[in-house]
Amino acid sequence: MLLPVVPSNSKAWVFGAKIPHIHQKYLGLRRNLQKKGLYRVVKKIRNRESRIVRDLTHKVSRSIVNLAKSQNAGIKIEWLRGIRNSSRWRSGRLHSWNPFQLEQQILYKSRLEGVPVTHVDARGTSKDCSRCGRVGLRQGNLFKCSNCGRVGNAHVNAAFNIAQRPSILTSALKMQSRRAGTDSAQRATR
Repeated sequence: MLLPVVPSNSKAWVFGAKIPHIHQKYLGLRRNLQKKGLYRVVKKIRNRESRIVRDLTHKVSRSIVNLAKSQNAGIKIEWLRGIRNSSRWRSGRLHSWNPFQLEQQILYKSRLEGVPVTHVDARGTSKDCSRCGRVGLRQGNLFKCSNCGRVGNAHVNAAFNIAQRPSILTSALKMQSRRAGTDSAQRATR
């Protein structure tokens, strides 16, 4: 789980880089123990992995909220409802990641610190080029744009796209105000 964070200076910080390595380590341990038929030990190993990842997720969420507070900024999160219904989630590596857990930790910590959090539509964030807006080519963690020539990490590209997109709530308020014919959306978002 790599969580790139994009501040206003156009550099990205990456949080949670240890978590995929922990999942990979414990996946190998569980496979070996399952081959030997040691299923109780497998369960203990799985519980230990879960506790370690939950602890790291707490530390990542605390770092993100502290960074946002020190920069006097808000946090934008992808709206990931229904993500486990996609075919990509059938992979064991993706099922070991819990985006809802991280989101809930960021939400409650940001509420305590007074940091605003908004959600962004996740559609196309890792496929669209953050420089020109065209659909690029994503191969694993590498992103290439055939239009403007941008090449870089796909997760960082997605983070820049998330930072540039309007929040779902803001878009909904604007649509609601257009229907009502008032400017209440502008007052609500200030």
